[in-house]
Formats: sequence, structure tokens, C-alpha cells
Amino acid sequence: MKLMHKFAEMTPDKRPQDPHMDGTGLRFETMERGGEYPDAMPQAIKLIDAQGRSCIYVPITQDDKVVDSQGYSFDPEDVI
Repeated sequence: MKLMHKFAEMTPDKRPQDPHMDGTGLRFETMERGGEYPDAMPQAIKLIDAQGRSCIYVPITQDDKVVDSQGYSFDPEDVI
């Protein structure tokens, strides 16, 4: 059995916007720090738009380790 989480589409009215495409009104806040290595790299960054909407960006992890994405693969047997 495979447990799958379903998400609703993130429509423009629900996510931070940059109507001028120049970053005007956008703010970034670094959040928790630390992680696997002894450095000051933030483990999460919060983006806030001029209307106060926000989203949080976190690094991709696999087995609790930060990884670089090497793309996606498709396994037809995983299709339900």
C-alpha cells in the first residue's frame, strides 16, 4: 500500500506575488539554522510579499540528509 498526500493547487491569490517582477515589497527572513554541518546556513527561508502572504522554502532532504535534486524519474509500476 502506498500512502499519498493530496494537495490543492496553490493559486496566485494564495501565494506571494511580485507584480513588478523586480522584488519590490518582497521580504526574506532566515529561519532555523544548523543541520548536518557546523555552519550558519539557514535550514529554512521565509518569503513575505507586500500583502503579508508568505511561504517557507526548505532544502530537499532524503533520509534526513540535505540533498541536491538530480531530476525526476518515472516508474510506471508506481502509478495507481
